[in-house]
Amino acid sequence: AVRSLNRSGAPPSATTSSPDDQHHNHLSPSLSQVEWMSGDIFDRSARQDAMSDVDTVISCVGAFGSNEFMQRVCGDATIEAIRTAKEVGVSQFGFVSSAQVYEGSTGLKIPPSMPMHGYFQGKLRAEKELLGSYPEGHVIVRPGFIYGPRDVTGGGRMVPLQLVGGPISFVGTRMGPISSLIQAIPFV
Repeated sequence: AVRSLNRSGAPPSATTSSPDDQHHNHLSPSLSQVEWMSGDIFDRSARQDAMSDVDTVISCVGAFGSNEFMQRVCGDATIEAIRTAKEVGVSQFGFVSSAQVYEGSTGLKIPPSMPMHGYFQGKLRAEKELLGSYPEGHVIVRPGFIYGPRDVTGGGRMVPLQLVGGPISFVGTRMGPISSLIQAIPFV
């Protein structure tokens, strides 16, 4: 999202929990013009500061862990951001959700005791909040599994998710009828 804004000539800034250079050194050089700011999505005043004097907010928040943790991060974080954005006068709000969040999807049928329930339900709650708060000024993107190198420790130790994500994407999209079957599996 930030890369697209940067290409369009809009002066993007990104708020992240760890904006240090080491954390972002795996990103494209085109992102060097982005202003990286540190912020806690659950800190109301930090959200207000980050959203003041902006036209559009895009939430790319998501995480894995316990179902309770995923409900909080994948749902509550964006819900609070939507409410703050509305309060400070942001005119448009975008949200990166999940390909498994739509009426009747397998992802939304996962029982509460199963892994990923909190992820999908959190994303669904955030979508509903967005639709109610920004009925005319929203965009919801529902990508499949987003892969690439990830710093999961916060210390610059990268996990090469592309080694798993690339083959999953190929099998899930380029193998005809087999891909259709695989797409029915609730995966991020």
